[in-house]
Amino acid sequence: MKNISSNVSELIGQMIMVGIKGHDIVAAKDFFKLNQGYQIGGIILYDEDITISPPSLHNIRSPKQLQEFTSYLQHLSDIPLLVGVDQEGGKVNRLKTKYGFEASTSWENLGKINDLEQTAREALRTAKTLKENGINLNFAPVLDLLLSKDNIIIKKQRSFSSNPDKLTNHAKIVIDTHMDNNIIAVAKHFPGQGSSIGDTHEGWVDVSESWSEKELLPYQNLIDSETISAIMTSHLFNKYLDDEYPATVSKSILTDLLRKKMNFTGVIISDDPQMKALKNKYSLEQIIELMINAGVDIFCFGNNLEYDPGIVKKIHHIIDDLLKRNKITISRLVKSYDRIINLKSMIGLQ
Repeated sequence: MKNISSNVSELIGQMIMVGIKGHDIVAAKDFFKLNQGYQIGGIILYDEDITISPPSLHNIRSPKQLQEFTSYLQHLSDIPLLVGVDQEGGKVNRLKTKYGFEASTSWENLGKINDLEQTAREALRTAKTLKENGINLNFAPVLDLLLSKDNIIIKKQRSFSSNPDKLTNHAKIVIDTHMDNNIIAVAKHFPGQGSSIGDTHEGWVDVSESWSEKELLPYQNLIDSETISAIMTSHLFNKYLDDEYPATVSKSILTDLLRKKMNFTGVIISDDPQMKALKNKYSLEQIIELMINAGVDIFCFGNNLEYDPGIVKKIHHIIDDLLKRNKITISRLVKSYDRIINLKSMIGLQ
């Protein structure tokens, strides 16, 4: 394959967030050596490696280990990295007590308590813990409404309330508290999957007959108050929003609805493209082309549903080829790059 120009490589690299193997300085060195000449914009961390059975320990072992690991990852990157984690609280958290971190309360339980001061205390504790350990992006809060009790979000206590206004008030505190501590809070999963039955990790999920515009309200409220700086997509299909594509690869949903109608100007991050909802239907090349043209700014490849050591290089070469074949435009990449660099600057990453 031909070399990609350094300017284009930088544009592409900032759009890539990826999961890596290992937990120490050696693993960090190995990852950057493997991908020498291929930039990335971020890394997502997990506490369990689920690519093997039974799952084993992964990127997170203890506060001391994590601090050294994240520090060294930043040291090896030419441009400061977004270092992300799913630290929602309760059943979905990577910084667990068994690794030496403080206990956290689930988003559902905070909804039951419904005390803004309690939510603020929990958010501050989470943000400070993340900051101390070199993490600057949290995939939280969940804005999915508590609608279907058979849904994977609700089963894991990840949904706060069925009331959009109640959810908005608490989510705003979480996002603002994170930002006050130089942590990006990523609201998820747009356009709302609280009414779904099924799991996009496992396959196609259609919410056409269960979804309602009510599920957009927390997003719209927080966009209107200029609170949200980053939003994660879902892979749900809704024929009334787009009769062909699921949300993550839908221009109708991400550009026409989220950007143009709802006036969101921040960064759009994909849920993991390796989930079967996308992977079973589209090739990697199709997914990347569709995501870019739909309006995704950052592709978050967890690399933890399946492990692909060559994923970074593959993404770079696919995007370079798409540019050469005029399937995507350089101006589209520049727009994402500018949004990402602006997001990083908001938390002091220069």
